[in-house]
Amino acid sequence: MKNKFFILLLGILTLHSCYLFDSDSDKITGKYEVLWIDTPNTRAVCERYSSTGSSVLISEYVFAVGHNSEFIIAKQHPTSGFENGDEINTTITNYFIVDIRQESKVIGPMNKSDYDKTISELNIGDIEFDQTYPESI
Repeated sequence: MKNKFFILLLGILTLHSCYLFDSDSDKITGKYEVLWIDTPNTRAVCERYSSTGSSVLISEYVFAVGHNSEFIIAKQHPTSGFENGDEINTTITNYFIVDIRQESKVIGPMNKSDYDKTISELNIGDIEFDQTYPESI
Protein backbone atom coordinates (compact mmCIF):
# COMPACT_ATOMS: atom_id res chain seq x y z
CA MET A 1 0.00 0.00 0.00
CA LYS A 2 2.83 2.41 0.84
CA ASN A 3 4.54 1.65 -2.48
CA LYS A 4 1.38 2.46 -4.46
CA PHE A 5 0.93 5.72 -2.57
CA PHE A 6 4.60 6.64 -3.16
CA ILE A 7 4.32 5.91 -6.89
CA LEU A 8 1.11 7.94 -7.14
CA LEU A 9 2.69 10.86 -5.26
CA LEU A 10 5.82 10.70 -7.43
CA GLY A 11 3.67 10.71 -10.58
CA ILE A 12 1.66 13.73 -9.42
CA LEU A 13 4.82 15.67 -8.53
CA THR A 14 6.42 14.82 -11.87
CA LEU A 15 3.39 15.96 -13.84
CA HIS A 16 3.08 19.10 -11.73
CA SER A 17 6.73 20.07 -12.27
CA CYS A 18 6.37 19.58 -16.03
CA TYR A 19 3.38 21.90 -15.96
CA LEU A 20 5.38 24.63 -14.23
CA PHE A 21 8.35 24.39 -16.57
CA ASP A 22 7.58 25.35 -20.14
CA SER A 23 9.58 26.55 -23.12
CA ASP A 24 9.31 27.14 -26.84
CA SER A 25 11.50 28.26 -29.70
CA ASP A 26 11.26 29.62 -33.22
CA LYS A 27 14.07 28.94 -35.65
CA ILE A 28 15.72 31.99 -37.18
CA THR A 29 18.29 30.34 -39.45
CA GLY A 30 20.83 27.54 -39.07
CA LYS A 31 21.66 27.04 -35.40
CA TYR A 32 20.04 30.32 -34.29
CA GLU A 33 16.63 30.58 -32.66
CA VAL A 34 14.35 32.74 -30.58
CA LEU A 35 13.89 30.84 -27.32
CA TRP A 36 11.98 31.35 -24.10
CA ILE A 37 11.98 29.28 -20.93
CA ASP A 38 9.27 29.30 -18.23
CA THR A 39 7.57 32.50 -19.46
CA PRO A 40 7.51 34.34 -22.79
CA ASN A 41 9.01 37.36 -20.95
CA THR A 42 12.37 35.55 -21.22
CA ARG A 43 12.35 35.47 -25.04
CA ALA A 44 15.97 35.74 -26.24
CA VAL A 45 18.10 35.06 -29.31
CA CYS A 46 20.18 31.94 -28.75
CA GLU A 47 22.72 29.84 -30.57
CA ARG A 48 21.99 26.12 -30.30
CA TYR A 49 25.13 24.02 -29.71
CA SER A 50 23.48 20.67 -28.97
CA SER A 51 20.02 19.11 -28.89
CA THR A 52 19.63 20.14 -25.26
CA GLY A 53 21.85 23.21 -24.94
CA SER A 54 22.18 26.72 -26.26
CA SER A 55 23.88 29.98 -25.38
CA VAL A 56 22.18 33.35 -25.15
CA LEU A 57 23.39 35.92 -27.66
CA ILE A 58 20.76 38.61 -26.99
CA SER A 59 18.99 38.51 -23.63
CA GLU A 60 15.33 39.11 -22.96
CA TYR A 61 12.96 40.53 -24.01
CA VAL A 62 13.43 40.17 -27.79
CA PHE A 63 10.29 41.23 -29.66
CA ALA A 64 11.43 41.49 -33.31
CA VAL A 65 13.97 39.56 -35.39
CA GLY A 66 15.05 39.49 -39.02
CA HIS A 67 17.90 37.90 -40.93
CA ASN A 68 19.70 37.29 -44.18
CA SER A 69 22.51 34.83 -44.95
CA GLU A 70 25.09 36.92 -43.06
CA PHE A 71 23.32 38.83 -40.28
CA ILE A 72 20.57 38.56 -37.70
CA ILE A 73 18.98 41.79 -36.47
CA ALA A 74 16.88 42.11 -33.35
CA LYS A 75 14.92 44.61 -31.27
CA GLN A 76 14.86 44.14 -27.52
CA HIS A 77 13.19 45.75 -24.51
CA PRO A 78 15.28 45.06 -21.38
CA THR A 79 13.63 43.36 -18.41
CA SER A 80 13.98 43.80 -14.68
CA GLY A 81 15.53 40.34 -14.42
CA PHE A 82 14.39 37.08 -12.90
CA GLU A 83 14.56 38.29 -9.29
CA ASN A 84 12.17 41.16 -10.11
CA GLY A 85 9.64 39.18 -12.14
CA ASP A 86 11.11 39.79 -15.61
CA GLU A 87 9.03 42.96 -16.00
CA ILE A 88 9.52 44.35 -19.52
CA ASN A 89 10.63 47.99 -19.83
CA THR A 90 8.93 49.15 -23.04
CA THR A 91 10.33 52.68 -22.67
CA ILE A 92 13.75 51.43 -23.87
CA THR A 93 14.36 49.76 -27.25
CA ASN A 94 17.77 48.27 -27.89
CA TYR A 95 18.95 47.14 -31.33
CA PHE A 96 21.39 44.31 -31.99
CA ILE A 97 23.20 42.85 -34.99
CA VAL A 98 24.63 39.33 -34.96
CA ASP A 99 27.28 38.67 -37.59
CA ILE A 100 26.80 34.94 -38.18
CA ARG A 101 29.86 34.81 -40.44
CA GLN A 102 32.19 35.59 -37.51
CA GLU A 103 31.46 33.10 -34.71
CA SER A 104 28.27 34.87 -33.68
CA LYS A 105 29.78 38.30 -33.11
CA VAL A 106 27.10 40.43 -31.40
CA ILE A 107 27.03 44.19 -31.94
CA GLY A 108 24.87 46.06 -29.43
CA PRO A 109 22.95 47.14 -27.55
CA MET A 110 22.51 50.24 -29.69
CA ASN A 111 19.95 53.00 -29.92
CA LYS A 112 18.11 53.52 -33.22
CA SER A 113 20.52 56.10 -34.67
CA ASP A 114 23.61 54.00 -33.85
CA TYR A 115 21.86 50.95 -35.30
CA ASP A 116 21.04 52.79 -38.55
CA LYS A 117 24.66 54.01 -38.79
CA THR A 118 26.04 50.49 -38.19
CA ILE A 119 23.66 48.96 -40.75
CA SER A 120 24.94 51.46 -43.29
CA GLU A 121 28.63 50.93 -42.38
CA LEU A 122 28.28 47.15 -42.67
CA ASN A 123 26.37 47.52 -45.95
CA ILE A 124 23.74 45.13 -44.65
CA GLY A 125 20.93 46.33 -46.90
CA ASP A 126 17.26 45.78 -46.29
CA ILE A 127 16.40 43.17 -43.70
CA GLU A 128 12.85 43.14 -42.43
CA PHE A 129 11.87 42.31 -38.87
CA ASP A 130 9.75 39.38 -40.04
CA GLN A 131 9.59 37.46 -36.75
CA THR A 132 7.62 39.64 -34.38
CA TYR A 133 6.15 39.13 -30.94
CA PRO A 134 4.03 41.31 -28.63
CA GLU A 135 6.05 44.27 -27.33
CA SER A 136 4.82 43.56 -23.81
CA ILE A 137 3.23 40.57 -22.14
